Order: sequence, then structure tokens, then C-alpha cells
Amino acid sequence: MNRIKIAVLGAGNMGTAMAHVLAGHGHEVALWDFFPEVMAGILRHRENRRFLPGVHLHTGVHPAPTAPACVAGAKLVVVSVPSVFVGSTLTPVLPALEPGAVLLNVAKGFAPGTRQPLPLMLRRLARGHPCVHLAGPAIANELAGGLPAPVVLAAEDPFVAGRVAQWLEGPSFIPATTSDVAGAALGGILKNVYAILLGGLETLGGETRNLEAAVLSASVHEMAAIARAQGGRTATLYGLAGLGDLVATGFSCDSHNRKFGQMLASGQTVPAIAAETGWLPEGAQATATACALARAAHVRAPLAGLVRRWIRGAPPSLAAVVRVLRSATKPRS
Repeated sequence: MNRIKIAVLGAGNMGTAMAHVLAGHGHEVALWDFFPEVMAGILRHRENRRFLPGVHLHTGVHPAPTAPACVAGAKLVVVSVPSVFVGSTLTPVLPALEPGAVLLNVAKGFAPGTRQPLPLMLRRLARGHPCVHLAGPAIANELAGGLPAPVVLAAEDPFVAGRVAQWLEGPSFIPATTSDVAGAALGGILKNVYAILLGGLETLGGETRNLEAAVLSASVHEMAAIARAQGGRTATLYGLAGLGDLVATGFSCDSHNRKFGQMLASGQTVPAIAAETGWLPEGAQATATACALARAAHVRAPLAGLVRRWIRGAPPSLAAVVRVLRSATKPRS
């Protein structure tokens, strides 16, 4: 195996899990996070007790004192921070990047204040550095526990995607590649919106497998239509980067977006949820933008519209889900 130095920016649950897994694959991994107390805890305990408790980190994971020190000498730089912090995290380290270092974006969201998926922002910020987007289901707790994760690596240059696939290949990653960056990136964003809906549906309806199956199917149709209008390929959304990611995020007990939907459906408001948990998932921010993209492209997206109304304070109900589902699946004349 071609062993390299890998830098991971962001020691949240996903960043920490990736650092642990990639070190286990034999790479030298540097890990950095914005919160000094997180890094101090990793140094002291070899465990990220805030974001990935219970996982003793591989000895090949080396906490870095600063972000520039983290990326120095790295051939692959994994960007694993929430979408709103990607620009502020990446910009200061650009001068410290190795020539030709590849950026691997793990965050799944829109660039702040825009309707552009994050890979486009990375490509603009880091000119001269190839950018690859990681798509598909990759739940951090499963990864850290040694369970395999098939993923999709999206890049305009197939050679770059293939090179990153070789670096990730191992017991925990089964990578495939695609050149459909728009479709893969939008799949990872849009699935968060519909995972909120699936979480809410469980709270509202209990054991409703028939209804869940129908909502899942209609959600993928909406995702594909929105992505196709933005230049993505339908096949990408019906594959691992769309449908596969939605199944994992929509039904996993570890999914933040699913939990958010459950809390909304139980009657909690968005401010109350934010105050209780200290966070809002990517889907909470992405829903309004997804609906705006659909409107601009004249794409019908009634299920995404329902999630937007929940976030804005409309009381969730099972009757509303059924009513909107009928609209979403009504044959067109």
C-alpha cells in the first residue's frame, strides 16, 4: 500500500473516525480541531470524549498544535468541519499546503450564503489543488467500530478520484468513483432534508413501514429532480450517493438529522432544540436552500416544502405527511 501523510481538519465525530480508520490502514495521520479542549483531551486520553467517546484512537493519529502544522507535508487533506466553517478553516492553511496536495471534502452542505455545494467553494478557494468530494453513507460510529463503509469519491478528474480511492481503500472503506460532482454533492445535501422527514414520520406514525417506504421512494424522486436541474445525473441520485446515503441517514439512530426530525415531530421548536442540544444539523440549514433551488428550476418538491414548514414552526402531523405524499405521487396529466 502507498502510505502517505494525511491531515484531518476537524475532530468532530466524522473527522475523528476517519483519522482513526486511516491510521489503521497504515497512514500517518495528523488531526486538528478548532476547540483546544478537544485536542487536549485526545492528547491526554487518546480518546475524543466529546465527539467520539469510547473509541481508543490508533497510535498513528497525531494531534497537531495548529492547523498549518497539521497540513504540512500532507498529500491528502481531509476537510471535515461543518459547512459554515469550511471557508474560515481552510483559508488560513492554504499557504502551508504541499504543492499538489489533494483536498477531500467530507462536509455535506451548501457554501454559506449561496446555493452552491461545498466542492465548488473548495475548488475556488484552493486553486491549484485537486478537490475530491466524499459521498455516500459513512456513519462515524460504524466506521470507528471497524464496520466497512462503501463510499463514492467524486472528482472531475478520474485520475485524481482513483488516486484518493487507492489511499482510502482498506478494511473500513470500499471506495467507488464518479465524475458527477454535482450529483454526488447534492445527494449528500438533499438526503439530510428528507432524513428529517423520515425521523419525524417515525415519531408521528410509529411502526409505519408501508408509509416509510412510500416517503423514501418519493423523496428520492424529489432529490433526483432537483439534482438533475442543477446538472447532476439521475443515476447518481438513485445510487449510493443519493438513495444509499438517505437510507443510512434517514434510519440510523446515530443520525443528527433524523433525531432533529423526531424532536420537531414531538412538538419542540427549532430554538428549543438548538438550546437543548447545542447544535442544529446540516439539514436544518439546507432545507430552505433546497426549496429555493427547486422553485428556481420549476421542480415540484412538496416533501421538502413540508420539512421547511416544520422548521418554520408549522405543527407536524401524520395527516399532513399523507396529504403531501399524495401530492408528491399524484400522476401528472
